Amino acid sequence: EIVRYVYESGLIDRDPEELLKLATPDIEYVNPPYAVEPGVRRGLVAVAQAMRRFAEVWDESRHELRELYDCGDAVVAAVSWHIRGRGSERELVNEEAHTWTLDEGRIARFEWGQDLGKALEVAGVPE
Repeated sequence: EIVRYVYESGLIDRDPEELLKLATPDIEYVNPPYAVEPGVRRGLVAVAQAMRRFAEVWDESRHELRELYDCGDAVVAAVSWHIRGRGSERELVNEEAHTWTLDEGRIARFEWGQDLGKALEVAGVPE
């Protein structure tokens, strides 16, 4: 329910402070190797900074939840990410897979990528 709320309320597309109220103090934010800034950010401050830096590039950014997969302590979200860069009139849509790891009802880890099959495999869902 927490992951569904993050998307349906638009929380993922707003200032990260509200989203991070749902997180553990040692939250991890994982960018894939092909991201502009790959790697892992740890802790509320580092994650908030990374999320703000990333959002600065876009005039508009909206995540549309397509499907959720409950994998126990992890939830994989199939997402369409609608973006428009600063000064651009053209909207782009990226298909992404977001993996949320929960610890006692709080967000402990967020990882994104573009391969839903791989995300589901890592989370333990058979093909």
